[in-house]
Amino acid sequence: MSELQDLSANTAEFYATDFVKQLRLSSEVNRQCEWTCLLWSKEHWEDEAKKTQVNLQLTKERGSHSLNAATESLSQQAKFLNTAAQMYGRCFGFPEESCTVKNFDKCPFIQRRQELLVKGSLASVFVTILHKAAMYVLLEEHPLDSGFIDERYDDVYGVDLTSLKDIEASFLDGRFDTLYHAVLRRAKQLAGIET
Repeated sequence: MSELQDLSANTAEFYATDFVKQLRLSSEVNRQCEWTCLLWSKEHWEDEAKKTQVNLQLTKERGSHSLNAATESLSQQAKFLNTAAQMYGRCFGFPEESCTVKNFDKCPFIQRRQELLVKGSLASVFVTILHKAAMYVLLEEHPLDSGFIDERYDDVYGVDLTSLKDIEASFLDGRFDTLYHAVLRRAKQLAGIET
């Protein structure tokens, strides 16, 4: 693992852990594959990115000029989902591994299962931070008509969430810290936690 990957992993885990602590969320790990195991979640986001890419391709094949907004939205979403899938492997470990069993009781990674669950939970929190950031910036920019506008991921508090490289660069230059604190502030307001 390169120094940048080590830094990214430590930074992503730090933000996820802090988010759980600041919002007083349960840090207890669910003992199940779905939505908890790092490998299950990584594969889920990879599948979602592929489905969105197929939808994008089908939309492009229809070729109508009125579909430009739809193709742009699907393109943004596909890139974001792909980046989310990459985050699971690159920033939280086990990038090349996969699980064919997907059954908690028959887990082939029994020696590392707890680590996969903990890392998976933190990765899910981190991706939630990214999702919330996209939603909150949309609400700030278009408070009255945000329900009719698709989320954009290429400039969220100055960070391009469709690019793993830019997310990693934002860890170094402070842009991610700005994004994180904006999300944390809004999430605490919505949760009724004093800021």
